[in-house]
Amino acid sequence: MSNLKPFDFSLFSDKQLIDLDAQVRQEVKRRRELAQSYRQLSERGGPVYRNPSNSAETWTGRGRQPKWVRNALAKGACLEDLVIDQH
Repeated sequence: MSNLKPFDFSLFSDKQLIDLDAQVRQEVKRRRELAQSYRQLSERGGPVYRNPSNSAETWTGRGRQPKWVRNALAKGACLEDLVIDQH
């Protein structure tokens, strides 16, 4: 986060800060749950990510990223976009 500039929170009202705090806490919780689900999937040894352009290409999330993952990230995707839907 070193590339983030300091932000002047004094411009916010108390209510806005409280709402922002709740949103940040919810996002942190979501990311922790997502990380836990990634760990559980990885522990099982199966693939975690799938190439949306070619469903035969998958990746466990371990080791070097495949070219299709690197290409997707370079085009603005995030790893969360490539997670295999387990539903």
